[in-house]
Amino acid sequence: MSRKALGKGIDALFGDAPEGSEAAASTTGVTVVPLEQIVPNTNQPRKEFDDEKLNELVESIKQNGVIQPIVVQKQGDGYQLICGERRWRASQAAGKKEIPVVVRDVNDTESLQIALIENIHRQDLNPIEEAEAYQRLIQDYGLTQDEVAQRVGKNRVTVANTIRLLKLSKAIKDDLAAERLSMGHARALLSIGNERDREDARQQVVRKGMTVRQLERLAQRLSQPSSTATKKSAQNDIFIKDLEKLFERKLGTRVHVKAGRKGGQVVIQYYNNDDLQRIHDMIIK
Repeated sequence: MSRKALGKGIDALFGDAPEGSEAAASTTGVTVVPLEQIVPNTNQPRKEFDDEKLNELVESIKQNGVIQPIVVQKQGDGYQLICGERRWRASQAAGKKEIPVVVRDVNDTESLQIALIENIHRQDLNPIEEAEAYQRLIQDYGLTQDEVAQRVGKNRVTVANTIRLLKLSKAIKDDLAAERLSMGHARALLSIGNERDREDARQQVVRKGMTVRQLERLAQRLSQPSSTATKKSAQNDIFIKDLEKLFERKLGTRVHVKAGRKGGQVVIQYYNNDDLQRIHDMIIK
């Protein structure tokens, strides 16, 4: 994602402004207001804040102050955040009384769009937060997927695929938010139609550390009409093949794992006595 594409999204809201969300917002000038007069943004697409990064920002603000102003809109006698909640929180934690702001006159739709683009620009949203923000722009504010894509500087297919993540179970969405699963894993899980199979696959990824490619192969086999026994066999086959490759890389020779009902065998190939001694030495290290 390029800065230029995101800049176009902001330009669509504010007209001809410099590229980048904060540059666009700063065209009205900066003022300083008391922190107590600012309330959080109800349209904030970001729900999770990394405590470690927030603490780092607190220390930075203690030393250097707030370098980039936050963006707010008037609300009654005070202000509501549009974007910059992390800086606002960190300023409070740093013991600051005031913060530099840029005041914008926007409606709720524009406020959500600005906050969304700002967070995408900074790569601050997890995939589920991004999907929920897109869905809200569509459901609450009547935008089409094409319009959302144009506003945030992404293509429609990317927006559509991101929204599809909301169809996943809470367990999968939690794993995505916690970065235990990647977007590639999520797309592969979406291709598994059966909910129970999908959950079994999720658990395998988290427990065994399966790659996206491994999960795609498993999803392909699970999606084919077959019995429960066959599906379990497919899962075991992929696991065994991966173990064989791991053994072969480690030992430098062919390895075959023969699985049975109650156990199995690991067959290690060697070519001469010297090779056997080499393998022996590697195993007993």
